[in-house]
Amino acid sequence: MRSPIYFLFSGLLLTIATPTLAQSGCQKSERCTMVVYSERSDTWQIINKERAERAFSPFSTYKIPNTLILLEQRKVDTTSTYQVDTQQYKPEKWWPQTWLNDDIRLKDAFHNSALPLYQGWTNTLTKPQIQTHLDTFSYGNQDISGPLDAFWLNSSLQLSAIDQIDFLRRLDNQTLGLSDKTYRTFETIFLKESTQNHKLFAKTGTGPIAKKTYVGWYVGKVENAQGTHYFAFNMYAPTFREMVKVRVKKAHATLEQLNIL
Repeated sequence: MRSPIYFLFSGLLLTIATPTLAQSGCQKSERCTMVVYSERSDTWQIINKERAERAFSPFSTYKIPNTLILLEQRKVDTTSTYQVDTQQYKPEKWWPQTWLNDDIRLKDAFHNSALPLYQGWTNTLTKPQIQTHLDTFSYGNQDISGPLDAFWLNSSLQLSAIDQIDFLRRLDNQTLGLSDKTYRTFETIFLKESTQNHKLFAKTGTGPIAKKTYVGWYVGKVENAQGTHYFAFNMYAPTFREMVKVRVKKAHATLEQLNIL
């Protein structure tokens, strides 16, 4: 049973969710946050508001704006296949096999977080090109002063869970200054799951921010009979392996208990 607390955020009435969550969901006492904005009812549900406002590196959730930029600049498409330039990015032991395939599709690169492939693609862009897009997107702190192929990896680019949702709403409202084709194409890439009851669009992201501290993201939207619900979740874990094992399960459990999934 939820006992919601209401507060105003940017002139809107928000709900801080204080549910009694199952063991696997994000709880108020934990180092995690879940933010949900439901478009039709114009309501927010937030677990751990202070953390929801804290900026982190986006890690692979940056593949959302990055893919939009690459599509708009015609650096990638959904009909071609790609492979990592292993001369530029030497394979590491921890790389999943999916990154070493020679016929990677854009959607698979996106959902499998093929970092070296995206790094290679980003190298075909210039910082002024990227900066122009991120300024138009109002994406996080818009700081790309870090390395061209790594400014989103525990570097200069930072954003909060609330920032993630603000960006996703602008994406759906098509106010990012992109072509109709880019918006339509990205929607097919972003889609993760489609059932009779809902469509789930989601992207993971994980990386180290300190010794024995990894931040893990899960952001996207759910479309169901109640409308569109944008969500942004992040949490800490001591290792990459542990993060990957629990991140999505914990986010899904929280969405279920907030009556979104």
